Amino acid sequence: MTVDTLLSTKLHIPEARANLVSRSRLVARLEEGLRLGRRLTLVSAPPGFGKTTLIRGWVGATKRRVAWLSVDEGDNDAARFLRYVIAALAQAAERDRVVPNAVGQALLQSSPSASPQELLTALINDLAGTGADLSLVLDDYHLISEFAAHDLIAFLLANRPPGLHVVIGTREDPPLPLARLRARDQITEIRENMLRFTPEEASAFLNQTMSLDLSAGSIASLTARTEGWITGLQLAGLALRQLAGTADEFVAAFAGDDRYIVDYLMAEVLDREPEPIRSFLRQTSILERLSAPVCDALTGRDDSQAILEQLEGANLFLVPLDNRREWYRYHVLFAEVLRLTLTAPERLALHKKAAAWFAAHGSDELATRHTRLAAQASATLGATARRATTAHPLVEPLSERELEVLHLIADGFSNAEIAGRLIIAQGTVKRHINNIYGKLGVTSRTQAIARARELGLL
Repeated sequence: MTVDTLLSTKLHIPEARANLVSRSRLVARLEEGLRLGRRLTLVSAPPGFGKTTLIRGWVGATKRRVAWLSVDEGDNDAARFLRYVIAALAQAAERDRVVPNAVGQALLQSSPSASPQELLTALINDLAGTGADLSLVLDDYHLISEFAAHDLIAFLLANRPPGLHVVIGTREDPPLPLARLRARDQITEIRENMLRFTPEEASAFLNQTMSLDLSAGSIASLTARTEGWITGLQLAGLALRQLAGTADEFVAAFAGDDRYIVDYLMAEVLDREPEPIRSFLRQTSILERLSAPVCDALTGRDDSQAILEQLEGANLFLVPLDNRREWYRYHVLFAEVLRLTLTAPERLALHKKAAAWFAAHGSDELATRHTRLAAQASATLGATARRATTAHPLVEPLSERELEVLHLIADGFSNAEIAGRLIIAQGTVKRHINNIYGKLGVTSRTQAIARARELGLL
């Protein structure tokens, strides 16, 4: 491959977007890594947390010369990958007139028979000889899966020439010697917990970048509901632009069943995972707290600890709850989307297993919770069966969640109590009740209960 066959757009630094939220605290952290002479900056988080935007913002603020490479799946060819790395460094050096044509240019024209290791060694010598101060950004690095390509970056980090700093943006931790770099204070790490928008950043994003006019209370609620997930806030903002009701009503009802959230997580996360991982995620989504033993009990596997560690390393919306990595939880919206994929029989079986496991291990509160949820799933199944045999079917049937709400209405629970039992917002309860009224053709709880009994739904 010669320089003429390289796709130049892979080497372009993305254009800065207008009205971006200032993330000066994170840019300062990247700059600190450079000041301390660290070898690597790792920006690692799930989709939608603004990794590329942050790195681009730092590029615009730093005085450092930057070489940029947008990684794609074709870069799993080690030779191809290395030539793109060389081209990025050469372009940055020439653009900033470090030493014109000195960094990497001759290597790009070298013999195709030269091995990647030989080329990399020559590149390191080349950089060391010029004394150029350069930062190499490798964005979307999670698309690299071949160890031959990883080995090149590991060798570059281990034998880094003076003045070179590597910045990696990725959805999952790469198989590089990260532990060794941490032990030697040679790595700056920016992860999901740092990338989450603060309420102040969320306010700037929603009201300035997205040109909305939300109250402080609505912004605080959305920030808490999305756990500062930037794409979650953006999707909420897009929905607000098409809103028929008030912003406060939408914010109160915003949850993981919002179609924007579902579409994004399905396309960007779940559909990309192999079936065994999707199955594990679905089956364990009913849990508020996950550990390997209870996951084994629910899934029938014996390797849940390895799966949990894999999910954490892949940044798959899994949050560790202790330093020993024994207990975890899913991001709230992610768990809600996962639960939407479960059928009523699946939920019933899983809640029964969870209740039995927690009871056997002394967690009475969680055992009681899953017993209650199993009973609700059983009631939903019964209502569905009765609805299927009724002589007066509805034009539009009630959803499983609406049936759950209907049963709780019939049991005399208030909106607040229903919200607490189903672990949803009161605004979501109101939305479900309005849907129930519309489908049943009624205007009150009393009428809804009577009509539901006529139809065999209760």
